[in-house]
Amino acid sequence: MFEINMEYISIAVSIMALSLSAFTFYWVQLRVKNKLHLVRIDKIAEFKEPLFALVNSGTKDILITSVLGHFIDKDELGGTYPAQRVEIGEGASMLLKAGSAVECKISFLEDFTNAFIKQGKLIESTLPEIYEYVFEIEVSWVDSKAQSHSGKAQIAKYGFSENMGARMFSPLQAKHDLYKKTGKV
Repeated sequence: MFEINMEYISIAVSIMALSLSAFTFYWVQLRVKNKLHLVRIDKIAEFKEPLFALVNSGTKDILITSVLGHFIDKDELGGTYPAQRVEIGEGASMLLKAGSAVECKISFLEDFTNAFIKQGKLIESTLPEIYEYVFEIEVSWVDSKAQSHSGKAQIAKYGFSENMGARMFSPLQAKHDLYKKTGKV
């Protein structure tokens, strides 16, 4: 009454195997997701040394080529790059594997001068007078397609007073997608 032809079954199994193979090839080789995030890490009383993580949540490795922090002037047309030491992870390698993260820390090497402090935006009704700056991190990297990228993330506002240095820290957005804030170099 009901006959199953083995030839049709083998054809169906072959088509399913070919479909699975094609999907696997697409998923592993062709589907490239580029994601690099900068995530601010807050630690109490350590605001004088910005701490953040670079997270590669994409599907391919990337090479970090530079990380640099700067303060944006009150007119937002320029900025000041203070003398700084950037510590990235624990080793010398700047390769960030897919699905991994690395901790970064910026240490300011010199005290801030009064001339620098007064270039910030004066916050009204503060005694002593406090001048505010937005602190921004610039990251440059090379992706798996050999394309150079750079992105920026504003992570905090700093307040400085004359003769007292950094007095205030206001965190901004905690997570930044650097590919959305990027420019190809």
